[in-house]
Amino acid sequence: MVNPTSRIAAVAGLLLCSAATAVHAGAAPPLVDGDCADFPTNHQQQPLGLGLNLRIFQDQHFVWFCYEIPEGSWGTVDLRIEAPALDEALNLHVSAQLGEWPADRSELAPPDAQSDRWWQTRGWTANWVWLNGYRTNALGERAVKFKLSPARELQLSKARFGRGEWKLHFDIGLRDDDGEPVRLHFPAGEGHFTLQVH
Repeated sequence: MVNPTSRIAAVAGLLLCSAATAVHAGAAPPLVDGDCADFPTNHQQQPLGLGLNLRIFQDQHFVWFCYEIPEGSWGTVDLRIEAPALDEALNLHVSAQLGEWPADRSELAPPDAQSDRWWQTRGWTANWVWLNGYRTNALGERAVKFKLSPARELQLSKARFGRGEWKLHFDIGLRDDDGEPVRLHFPAGEGHFTLQVH
């Protein structure tokens, strides 16, 4: 005869296994590697303008953003975010360096490329513009050489920014057909895009 206590323990064990499987049974999260190709098929898409689309995916712990970068563009971004766990809006900056500072207090941004204020980030990451050695110009001067990536990806922690309504504004650095720098703002003007984070 089966001991009732053993039967209860066995059923409880099965329920725990099922719950664990349900939590991890979803699509694998994307890797922050500068390529949107590994985004799960059930991701959300949001047109940004100029033919760019923002891919959005979230799991239990993180939110990912990715947009493909037109050929010849750096695809740098300043992302303004207002979120439930923040005391004030932040600017998340991605170029050849990562940085964050209060969005409405630009005097706290790193003043130059050598500043120790760079890389003072918490609860998020992104693929920055890749260093690719050095080049020498016509005057014999040595300069940093960069490599362009296919896409820009950001990963934000829900523990840092909180769950609920996130208000976002993307300011993306691109180049036009003549190689001149242009800024893509989404949404246009001073508005924000609202994302419900569960």
